[in-house]
Amino acid sequence: MQKRKITIKSGREEIQMEVTEEEYQKFYRPWWQQKKKEQRNREAMEAQGYRTESYEEWKENDMRTEFFSESLEEMMEKKAMLEVLKEALDSLMPEERELAEKVFGEEMSICEYARQKGENRRTLALHKNKVLDKLRDFFVQHGFDI
Repeated sequence: MQKRKITIKSGREEIQMEVTEEEYQKFYRPWWQQKKKEQRNREAMEAQGYRTESYEEWKENDMRTEFFSESLEEMMEKKAMLEVLKEALDSLMPEERELAEKVFGEEMSICEYARQKGENRRTLALHKNKVLDKLRDFFVQHGFDI
């Protein structure tokens, strides 16, 4: 497995570590993209005559706005979906619920789950599809367009 050497800086501290390509893509790259976006914003503001201090103040206000931008309707819809998901999981058989929690919730691969359970991968893949269909039907019955 190919590893990548990355450098993480925090204040005066600097740490170098090796990560897999998957770890890099999942965690480090989005962070780096955000830093580049901030740098471009800062440069654009400085080109228009703003000082670094005003950029930091703007960034703080922008982050606050982004944090609270989710409307009450969106929050209520998410809450409703979570409640339906809980009901949907409660409607499953115990072995179906375990499969859903491991494969969908914990993002465990079917191969890994099959090894853990000592069962056939293809059989569990079929079960996974059936569970997914049950969950999808449950959401549709409760008015969600999936």
